Amino acid sequence: MQSLGGKVLTDQRVENVLIDDGRAVGVRVAGGVEYRANCGVISNIDAKRLFLHLMDKSDVDDADPNLRERLERRIVNNNETILKIDCALSEPLRFEQYDHQDDYLIGSVLIADSVKQVEIAHSEPSIGRIPDADPSMYVVMPTMLDPSMAPDGKHTLWIEFFAPYQIENAEGTGLYGTGWTDELKHKVADRVIDKLADYAPNLKNAIIARRVESPAELGARLGALKGNYYHIDMSLEQMVFFRPLPELANYKTPIEGLFLSGAGTHPGGSISGMPGRNCARAFLHTQRPIAQTWKDAQESLKSTVGSVFRIP
Repeated sequence: MQSLGGKVLTDQRVENVLIDDGRAVGVRVAGGVEYRANCGVISNIDAKRLFLHLMDKSDVDDADPNLRERLERRIVNNNETILKIDCALSEPLRFEQYDHQDDYLIGSVLIADSVKQVEIAHSEPSIGRIPDADPSMYVVMPTMLDPSMAPDGKHTLWIEFFAPYQIENAEGTGLYGTGWTDELKHKVADRVIDKLADYAPNLKNAIIARRVESPAELGARLGALKGNYYHIDMSLEQMVFFRPLPELANYKTPIEGLFLSGAGTHPGGSISGMPGRNCARAFLHTQRPIAQTWKDAQESLKSTVGSVFRIP
């Protein structure tokens, strides 16, 4: 990007999207500095934060008087987020009772005693309960694939445990009023570590250090509304041309020059790069419609020919 004349800025918290005569013309960041756009503004945050928190109500209503109400009513967040545990290890996990192979640790590992346990792990957070009686979790050891991420012989581990953002009957207490406290997050993390140690008994002796982030802290660090790392739920009624709303599903918005990307757009969360690629194509089409249409047609034809005449 920089080689093409762009500039990457970090630690610049956007406080307001600037609108002039119905067109997005830039952003204002904390401290009052304004950055003006030559062609448009592309947002990578969720639609609710963009239109409800970072824009003047009058600017949104002028573009679409129903949009704010539809964002509030139609976009659903079922309260499921994650508690994240990062560990530094002196050795890799070993699933001694499960015919251990190091290949098991390349990619993500689901720890669960049964399908029912997985169901509970996803359903309990939706009503504000922490499913830690017999926890299910995802486990990833990045250093098994890339040893350079840790000193020689050492490893990193992160654990993803499904938990509620807002804890039942704890509204208004703890971090950001969610009910989460340092004491509670470490208590839950201890229970999760205990469960993982049932599968990998060497875990506890291998831990050099750990860091625990509650859903409230993770949401604040990532800027994720109510801790939702997918921006909005990956549920059927909020996918494809319903994501995030039908009128926003093509990466364009009712405000000229303002585009929407990120996990809250099709095809959704996880690190695929597809929301950004699709949004970039939509943006380029508004800048060079004929040239971009021709390029898209060429790429489509090339892909089709390649799949038809692929040689095994």
